[in-house]
This record gives sequence, structure tokens and C-alpha cells, in this order.
Amino acid sequence: MGNRLARYEFSERLADVLGESRRDLRFRVTLMVTEGLVAPGPRGRGSPPATPQYAAQLLIGAMAAPQQAQTVEAIRCYSDLQPVAVAAGGNTPRVIFGPAVVGPDAEPQLAPTIQLDGLAFGEALANLLELACADETRALVASELFGVWINRGCPVASLQFSAWWQGRRAVFSHTYGLAAGAAPPAWLDPQRGGLVDPGLFHTVFLPVRKFIEIGLLTTLSDDRSTPMLNKLGHQVAAIAKMAKLAAKTPHGSRWEKLLSTLTAVKAWSDQVDAQEHRLVEVTGFGSNPGELRMYAYVPDGLPANAPLVVVLHGCTQSAGSYNKGAGWSTLADRHGFALLFPQQQWNNNPLRCFNWFKPEDNERERGEPLSITQMVDRMATDHGIDRRRVFVNGTSSGGAMTTVLLATYPEVFAGGAVLAGVPYRTAKGLQEGLESIFQGRCRSGREWGDLVRGASSHQGPWPKLSVWHGDADTAVKPVNAEEIIKQWTDVHGLDANPTMQMTVAGYPRRVWQGPDGEELIESYTITGMSHGAALDPGAEPHQCGTAAPFFNAVGISSTHRIADFWGLLAGRPASARNAAAAAAATEATAGGARAASTGQTVGDARPRDAAVSRPEPGNGARQAHESAADDRRGAASRPFGLDVHGIISASLEAAGLLKGDRPRRPASNAPLGIDVPGIISTALEAAGVLKGIAPRSTSNDPTEALKTSGWQGAGWELLLDDPRAFRGGSMLHGQVSSGEGGAVGPRAQSTSRRIKLGARPELSYVRRLDLSAAVNDYTSASFRVLIDGVVVDEVTAIGMAHQETEWLRPPAIDLSRFADRTVTLTLEVAAYSNLYSTVYAKAWVDQISIHNAVDLAPC
Repeated sequence: MGNRLARYEFSERLADVLGESRRDLRFRVTLMVTEGLVAPGPRGRGSPPATPQYAAQLLIGAMAAPQQAQTVEAIRCYSDLQPVAVAAGGNTPRVIFGPAVVGPDAEPQLAPTIQLDGLAFGEALANLLELACADETRALVASELFGVWINRGCPVASLQFSAWWQGRRAVFSHTYGLAAGAAPPAWLDPQRGGLVDPGLFHTVFLPVRKFIEIGLLTTLSDDRSTPMLNKLGHQVAAIAKMAKLAAKTPHGSRWEKLLSTLTAVKAWSDQVDAQEHRLVEVTGFGSNPGELRMYAYVPDGLPANAPLVVVLHGCTQSAGSYNKGAGWSTLADRHGFALLFPQQQWNNNPLRCFNWFKPEDNERERGEPLSITQMVDRMATDHGIDRRRVFVNGTSSGGAMTTVLLATYPEVFAGGAVLAGVPYRTAKGLQEGLESIFQGRCRSGREWGDLVRGASSHQGPWPKLSVWHGDADTAVKPVNAEEIIKQWTDVHGLDANPTMQMTVAGYPRRVWQGPDGEELIESYTITGMSHGAALDPGAEPHQCGTAAPFFNAVGISSTHRIADFWGLLAGRPASARNAAAAAAATEATAGGARAASTGQTVGDARPRDAAVSRPEPGNGARQAHESAADDRRGAASRPFGLDVHGIISASLEAAGLLKGDRPRRPASNAPLGIDVPGIISTALEAAGVLKGIAPRSTSNDPTEALKTSGWQGAGWELLLDDPRAFRGGSMLHGQVSSGEGGAVGPRAQSTSRRIKLGARPELSYVRRLDLSAAVNDYTSASFRVLIDGVVVDEVTAIGMAHQETEWLRPPAIDLSRFADRTVTLTLEVAAYSNLYSTVYAKAWVDQISIHNAVDLAPC
């Protein structure tokens, strides 16, 4: 038995979790026993265990009953609440985050793994507590459940689940109400003396974090034969066994954390696989000693002698889910190459990882590497693939298997890409594998290189390589990326120091060139990114993929840039060429090149003395995108992104006072050693002219202060010197309501200001929201950020309440589609009620910053 607590102990611990008094919970338990809801039991060792079913009843009584005496009636009423079916064409209560996605890229709602269809509210709650109690399913609850909501003023409750909906993160409410003919509890029934007391009849919300704490206090039965555990437990039982084994290792805590994350990855992968995906399974491709499955994607109209890209998924992922996350088939459609997706099987590895650490699966002519090369042969035979242009890439265990393939079959692959992977032969066995990913194994370049050279009889040339790693990766230590580079620079006979260093889309990129100037190895360090692949989801030519667990939307597409590094984008569509050329022209016009610490120009990602007459195929696209990408880390140091020194420099150049071809603000290259723009801007700053926020209005009228600061609109105000502001000082506040005072229907209040944007604008801000729309399935409250009427950020609650009790900074918003225009920035709160019950939206906004704004009125 997974023993937790006895009933009498459970009530006291539950009181601590809920923030209630222990005496209150003890009295409610007494009522449950005296009125026959639960059987009596002795205190002490003979006390019955607190099962999930018992915990669900007491939890409902504590959340739903306004007074202690109403506990049992509340339990009986709310436990029997039935799921409310949504009528055809009706709304599902939800909170959505981010701007709407329309068109063919819009995604359908993904159904959660946890299904509670047909269960009453009490049964559903008990089943969820069982899942939260069991080790193998607890992570599923943490990843899918958002919280439990109960309305004391109306017999309504809901279970709120987190999911992805049309490309946006969303919280959906599964609502429960009275069955037909059922009576409400006495305190809500006027015919039985019910009396409405607004001080008691409010809503109660229990977040998933506290819900799991409660589940951990419950006790499962000996046989654990509950339907929910039978339904879901086997899906993650292997992960639980791995966790028990890992607990005995020195890295047990980190391994358990990774396994918990992998459960969420598996849940998303299963949801994707439950839908129709774009890949086709191929059988009969050889002896298949690694017992892998083969999936392929061949775009329509594949040209003769097309390239082939082999894509390897990570642990608990599948071929289909990895393709959806990374977006490789989208790129294949655009640029005409074939894709091969080997897929691991669960019976080969309990986490569906590729077995890169096993000797039988990391040597030539054996196991999984041989199976994959047999798949390559089948693709070449079936589709006339150009054997000279076969490439391989993968993330995590797929990245580790990529290094295995590059080492054991270097004559097969022209290039590879390793994302969050490890060097070849860093481990022999699972224990060394854990040490490698969590700690790293350091060797000299020659030692690493000898391992690759000893894996086959190949003498060269060797595949080119792209290495990607997040510097905040706790699953695979970032030092592994440096060891991979050491291994392959030695194999290629290159110096350990990179030939070039630059910043691309705000992230460091290093390049090692061969004697003829060809880029043989590149490395991207994605600062601040955890484990997984770097993505830039969207519909632009340089964007693809879907944000999901282990697919991180960080503003740079590893998929696109890897394909470009391999030269697969040379035949890109005209629209993409025009976009890249326009971006490059904009960069040149703006004069935004900055001097890097290595003396290179960041704008074109080339050293000043680099030869440009021998670009490799596809380099033009990458360099154009690198020109269009800006270093996003400078916004914090420039109020509203205003590049004062750049503007002054451009003005002085136009006046003929500075040479136009001089680098922008290099510390040591100013004319005669004097930084004229720096002196001017410093003097202006000292005079108070160049403040990101103008001197505060002395008026105490918030509306007048709003107008003075440059904002125009109704329903918003500028709160001066408010201690609740993000860092003290002032902030914008807007509110609107519908349904009160006889005013129903849509209501909105907004404030706006005009801004002239530069070539690469980006918006950031912090906020707190209070959106109350939990009246019915059609009432809504929202906060939106608009540029020229186009929504660029949004939070909308429909039939639900959403409250942000702490300041939140959303991801930076790319405004490049509005570049070089004077636009109207608008903040809007809106509310809609269809009856005389109040729906409201309140927003507090601070730290608004627009990077690369050309001119900005005082704010």
C-alpha cells in the first residue's frame, strides 16, 4: 500500500494546505461521520486511511460550504454535479493567451490525455486525486490540470485544464452543474429558507500546485485497480521504473526532474500522434538490426537528385511530434528536399530514446546506426536522392545518435547538426551516459578525434557540423557542446579557436572555416534557453515549427538556419529572396552595424577582411537574415529602445561633421579619440532632454497626467508615484465593466499614442490583469495590445475568471511587420455581459519599452 495519512491526520494537513483552521476541518469531519456520509473510525493506528474518495468529499465540503453546518449538504449536492454539455455552436469557457492565429497554420484544440467523460464532479475529483497520488501519473496532472473552481453562490463547479488551442496557450473549463430536476442546496433555495449573503457566496479556486499537495496526502488501495490508474498508469509506468533506478545514482534528483519533464513531453507527443500527421510509414527497408520504425515525408513535385535530411527525435517523442515541433516538413515543402524520420520503439528503450550509449548501438554495421543507413538506402532507391547531399540532425538523444552516425558512417552524410547532444563515444552504458549528460566528460581534442577516426576506415573528407545548445540546459550540461566542437575541430584538422564570432538574432555564433574559406563547423549558444530545440514559429520564410515541450520559441529557428548552413535553401522561393533582400537593404539604409568585440561587423555576420567572392550555396539567405536580425539585449539599456547615439551620429553625418563610413560608437575608433556623439548625448542627458520618460506631471489628476505623458483615450489613467507599480513610480491603469447599472453588451476602453518605428522594432512590457467573466459561457473580458488596429498580444477570458496577482513580463513582441512606419500603439480593456451580472476587465501596465523606435513622444 502506498501509505500516506490516516483520516484524522489528513484533515489537519488539508487545513494547512487550504489556509483554514484545523478546528474548522475537524468539525466538518465530525459532521461527515455523524450524518452517515463516511463510516466512523478510531483515532490513532486504527484510523481508516485517507483515500482519494474521502479526500475529494472533504475537499468539496471545505470549498463549497459557506458555513460549517452546511458541509454535508454541500458535499452531496456538489459531488453529484453533472458535466455540462456544450450545445452545437456554443462556447467553451476558456482563457486564451496571445494574438489570434488564422488561416491554414491555425491548430485545432488538442484534447488532454486525462479524460473524465461522463463522471460526476465528485468522481472526477477523486480520480484526479488518485492520479496526483500515484508516482507514475503525478506529472500528467501537473502538466494538464490548471485548477479546481467552485462557485458557492450557485451550484456550479469546474475543472480547468491547460492546453494549446489555435496556436495559443489556453486554459479550458470543464463545467459541472445541477442535473435536470435536481434541487440546489438549502442555503441557495428560497423555497427552503435560503438567504443570499454576498459576504459568503463567492467563488473559490484551488491551483494545481495545492491540488497535488493534497493528492500526496492520500492513500491508494493495495491493488491500485482504479479505472483511471488502469487507463493511464501503463503509459508512464516505464518512466516511474526509471525514476526508481535513477534515485540510486549520484544524479538521482536531476534525473527525476528530467523524467518528470519527459512525462509532459510524452503527453504532448501522444496528442499529436492521435491526430493525422504528415508522415508515411515505410516497411521492408532491410534487416533492421536496431528494430526501428521508418517514416518518410516526400513533398509534391520532388525534383530529381534532391537532398535528403534524416531527422532524429528525442526521448519520449515520436517522428510525427518531432516533425510538428521542429517544422522540417514545412521547410521541405518550401525548398524541395526529402525527409527521413527513424523512430525508436518503446520495447527498445523505456523512454523511447535512441541507444547512443550502448556499444551494440554506436558501432558501424551494428544496431541502430545500421538500421538508419538501410533507411537511407531505401529512400535513395525509391526517390532518386542525391547521395552527395544526405544530412542528419537530432535533438537530445537524437542529437547523440547524430554524432554516432557522423562518426560511424561519415561517407554517407555530407553534414550533421547536433542540438543539445553529446560527443561520440562519451559513454559506455547507462551509468556513464547519465554522468555525461548531467556532468560532462572532458577529454583533449586529440582523444575525442581518435574516437571518431577509429569508428570507421574513412579518411575524409569529413561531414560539416552545426552545434546548438542552450546555456540554461539542466538536462544535458552545456559543456557537452564544447566537447563536441573539440572532437570535430580535431577531426577536421582545424584550430581550436573559431575563425569568426558574431551575434545572430541576439545569440552568439562561432564559425570554423577550412583553408579555402568554407564554413565547416558552426556553433550557436542560445542564452537563457533550457533543454530542447530553438524555434521561431510563424509564417514568414525564415520561420517554422510549433512551440511545445522541448521546442522553445526563442526568436531564432534552428531548423531554418541548419538547412541554410547545409546549402539547402539556395533554391528558395522568390518571395523569400525578396524578403531577405529587403531586410538586407533596410539594414544597410539604417546603418545599424555595430562593432563586435572581435572587430567584426554584426550586421552582415562577416569579418571586415573576409572574402565575399566565394560564398557557399545558401549563405546569402543566412547572411540576409543575420542582417535583418538585431541584438535584442540592448533594449533594457535604452529607454523605449531609443538609440540616442545612433540618431545623433546619423545627424552629424548628414551635416558632414562625421564620416559616414565610420563604425557606430566603437570605443576606440572615435575621431581623434573623441566620442563626439557620446559627449553630445551625455550633455543632453545631463540636461534632462533625453529621458525615456518625461518629467512627471505635477498635476494630481490621473487623466490630465495621462494626456501630458502623450497617451490619449478614455477609461485609462496614469497613476503617479504609486507604490504598487512594478518598481514604484507610475503606471498605466485601465478598467471597464459590462452588465451593471442596466448596461449590457460589449464595452471597451482604450488609450493610444503615436510612435515612429525603425527597421527592427520590438515591444516589451510588464502587466497585472484581473479579468472577471465567470457569469456564463458567453460573457468575456479581455486585455489587448494593438498596433494600427492589429492585435499583437492578448489575454481573453470567456466564461471564466483570470487574475494575475504578480507582475508578469510576456515574451518580447516582434513588430518587424510594422517597420519604418509611424504607427498607433493601443492598450485596450474590454468586457461583455449578456445579462445584468457584472463582468469587468482591469489592467495595470508598466515598463513599456519599444526597441528600435525612431522617434517617441514623451511618456
